[in-house]
Amino acid sequence: MSIFIPNNETNLYGLLGRDLSHSISPSLHNNGFRDLNINAVYLMLESKEKDLANYIDSLKTLGFSGWNVTLPYKEAIIPYLNGFSSLARASGAVNTVLNRRGRLTGYNTDVIGFQRQIEESGVKVKNKKAVVIGAGGGARAVIAALVQLKLAEIMIINRSVDQAEKLAGLFREENPEQNFDFCSLEENEYASYLKTADLVVDTTPVGMYNCQIEKELVINPDYLNENQLVIDLVYNPLKTKILAEAEKRGAQIGNGLPTLIYQAEASFKLWTQEMPPKKKWYQIAEKAVKKIKEKAAAAEIEK
Repeated sequence: MSIFIPNNETNLYGLLGRDLSHSISPSLHNNGFRDLNINAVYLMLESKEKDLANYIDSLKTLGFSGWNVTLPYKEAIIPYLNGFSSLARASGAVNTVLNRRGRLTGYNTDVIGFQRQIEESGVKVKNKKAVVIGAGGGARAVIAALVQLKLAEIMIINRSVDQAEKLAGLFREENPEQNFDFCSLEENEYASYLKTADLVVDTTPVGMYNCQIEKELVINPDYLNENQLVIDLVYNPLKTKILAEAEKRGAQIGNGLPTLIYQAEASFKLWTQEMPPKKKWYQIAEKAVKKIKEKAAAAEIEK
């Protein structure tokens, strides 16, 4: 493969976040640019929270055409934007930015990505019940997608009850025809909801590879069953502990890789008006996840 050499006409894109060492987004987007012969490059854009405002100004000064946004800035970036798509406004979170001559518009392709994952799972969720674990930017996108899919009941469970209550209230106000509720991660509070849910979505980082909470479970898996679809937005590893436990109990499971691919595809199209090679992106993503794990394991041995 020939080496790509940027020039003064190269369009700049990237991923804005904190602690990006395990992201596979550059592998996907840069492959798409090369395959479609687009003069562009996708970079890692790490910023500390206290430097976020200056960092965004720098991206504008450098002429970045757009960027993705990941933890913990999907909500924090909102004050720095000039406009929003309807899905970004509905979810209250932004994962994609388009820069048009210094005017920044926020989008949420996570909503599109998760909705497509549900639709392609073959599970009919209209008028069904869902439990969403977590109340951050990822949860906002998931709930916005579930609203689009017309679920009847959405229960938000979170360690911070205040945050869960606030999120439920925001969606309830905009979507009065659907039922939104909330509770804490205390087992006696969420058990009955988890038992009867048709869809369970974990939006927390619990279970992520090389994370301090990798081997933990955010909920008691004994309440999962064979009548459920259980999705963990984590994709590294491809099968987290909660997914393994759900599978043991007969549930249909899914990791976060499809959502990642679909949201990246939507961002790519937004920026370039071109469609990337999705099938190839799956292969690249799976190889990248495996490589990250092998690299981390080798580093652990060297200690």
